[in-house]
Amino acid sequence: MESKFNLCPRCKGTRIIDMGDTIECPDCRLEFEKADIEALESDQIFAISEKLDFIRSIKNNKNKM
Repeated sequence: MESKFNLCPRCKGTRIIDMGDTIECPDCRLEFEKADIEALESDQIFAISEKLDFIRSIKNNKNKM
């Protein structure tokens, strides 16, 4: 069985860099948490930068109220 961590969930690239708890894809320049890859389908996985952007947008919208 091929490891889920050898394939980028976003671009399906195979040049993956194992960073311990995360993997990085140099093709699409995104980093993903291994826990997300184990628990979710690939179309449901957000990159770490996307999660941070989402949280920042919620925080900024809350401050505007």
